[in-house]
Amino acid sequence: MKFVIDSKSFFKNLKSIYSVISKRNNMNNMNNLNNLNNMNNMNNLLTCFILKIKNGLLKIKASDLDLCIKITLKVVSKSHGKAAVPAKLLIEILKQLPEQPITIKKINSNQIRIYFFKGNYDICVLDHKLFPKHKKIKNPKYCILKKETILNIIKNTLFAVGNEELRPVMNGVCFNINKKQGSFVATNAKILAKYFINNIKNQDKMKFILPKKTLIILKQNFLNNIKNKYIQIQYNKYNTLFKFSNKVIISSLIKGEIPNYDSIIPKYKINNKLIINVQDLLKSIKRINLFSNPKSNRINFSFSLKQNIIFAENNELTNKGLEELIGEYSGENLEISFNYKDLIEVLSNLTCNDIEIKFKDKYTPAIIKPIFSLKKEKILRLIIPLT
Repeated sequence: MKFVIDSKSFFKNLKSIYSVISKRNNMNNMNNLNNLNNMNNMNNLLTCFILKIKNGLLKIKASDLDLCIKITLKVVSKSHGKAAVPAKLLIEILKQLPEQPITIKKINSNQIRIYFFKGNYDICVLDHKLFPKHKKIKNPKYCILKKETILNIIKNTLFAVGNEELRPVMNGVCFNINKKQGSFVATNAKILAKYFINNIKNQDKMKFILPKKTLIILKQNFLNNIKNKYIQIQYNKYNTLFKFSNKVIISSLIKGEIPNYDSIIPKYKINNKLIINVQDLLKSIKRINLFSNPKSNRINFSFSLKQNIIFAENNELTNKGLEELIGEYSGENLEISFNYKDLIEVLSNLTCNDIEIKFKDKYTPAIIKPIFSLKKEKILRLIIPLT
């Protein structure tokens, strides 16, 4: 195994997939390993990049068992071979090197050598044969979405993803794609986010829950100026595959019955309604939170036809803050409270100017929608009040 590559390009590509490698790898899925030595070896392997040279192409793979990223680069090489190289060490070496052509050569079964302008480094490598092989997705369904659409899905749902050990179905975003439309939902039981688009052209129906980490990796890669306008998605019962540029991302899906999120969204008529500028509301919330008790982060609202008030107090320090909100309220007099962090989450990702917030009463989830949105999309958020 021997190849020549530009150090800056190599570093940039490795860095783009490095985040998939877990600091603490989960070994729960490794039922096929027979003994503790194999488990220790696998744990070490999951901190490595797998480098494979064949036909002048360098294929790099990183995995945490649930998520795998493969990247393909053209290099100068007439050989073939494979090595499992410690990822952190390789990243740090390349980070410190000035831009220049470097040569990487496997000098024996346990070592590679990096040659550069003023010296060389020897690195111990592991047995790549134990690295997990991800099976090809058999009988997949296909979907093609714009890169921009996937980024919008992530932006409008990721903040609401939960972190539940007992309810893993809440730890991702539910993708429900039909032939002409798609809905994408996430919830952590305190807030819910739903994003709906109706300009999809798709042959197959798809419904799955994509883990939070996969969504973060996709976002990082899509924001990295990839040339692809459209992204191909393959899906079966167990995995999804995203193919773009020179990369392939394969992700395990969250197992479990997908909740009926629509049953949570109120269908009845709600008469209490506030229309307000979202940025003005956010600024007021952030100021008033300075006076709330940090143990509860409780923000209070009082709505009436005459005046709309936001206030908070910390009885331990006898601090209290109150502001009048500039907005249009219609309905019955109402007092309601929310957690500051929940409010910030549901409001911060909105790019519209004005929003409509509907309240049934002080016990029922409030519904938040943009006043004006694109015809091709709908955005809805729920937030549970404090009682």
